[in-house]
Amino acid sequence: MKLTHKLKKLANPEAIKRAISSLRPIPVDRFLKEIDPVELKRIQEAYSLPGEASNWRKYTDAKVYLKMNIHRVREIGLDKMPPQHVLDIGSGAGYFLFVCRVLGHSGFGLDLEEPKLYEEMFQLFGLKRSAHRVEKFKPLPDTGAKYNLITAFSIVFNEHWKPNPWAPAEWDYFLNDASQHLLPGGRIYLNLNPMTPGGAYCSNEVRDFFLSKGAKADRDCNFFFPPTEK
Repeated sequence: MKLTHKLKKLANPEAIKRAISSLRPIPVDRFLKEIDPVELKRIQEAYSLPGEASNWRKYTDAKVYLKMNIHRVREIGLDKMPPQHVLDIGSGAGYFLFVCRVLGHSGFGLDLEEPKLYEEMFQLFGLKRSAHRVEKFKPLPDTGAKYNLITAFSIVFNEHWKPNPWAPAEWDYFLNDASQHLLPGGRIYLNLNPMTPGGAYCSNEVRDFFLSKGAKADRDCNFFFPPTEK
């Protein structure tokens, strides 16, 4: 790593914030003890049976996914915020919302109906979700509530792996629609997947569009949009 790049990292407020935050770790045992070990073991065994989609079993490795989502919570700063109501798009097995719940927040998840493991993990965590596929130029469902924060991690709904992933027009529709589900002062946080292995997370056009909307970019894959107007 070049010296100039190191110096830029040291001067980056987000990098400084993460470094300070890492000095105050949140122990994973705090969250593990909130999970029913008998029910978790039942789910693990159910997805280890011959003929089952065994690749989904990885999501039952609670310690690994709790650590990942504790990190996500801290990157956003939810560990230091008053109670927030969170809508997590692409919520998967629900670990992010579970970490939020243990920290005093509340939330709702949106993801595909399959695999059934997602529903079982949400029940284990005492969380609520709805089946929904995010598609371009189509609105999010009415969940019956508004939120302080809308999150989406490791995004795939933007078809990042295809020759023509979402462009500014698709993202503009998504952001405008998502903002309708926010409380006054609410925010949107996006965490992108790379378009190719080891490649850029979005086109320069999309990045410039996000920045034009006032988003703060962190490590090229995270975009935190400014609060909605009160």
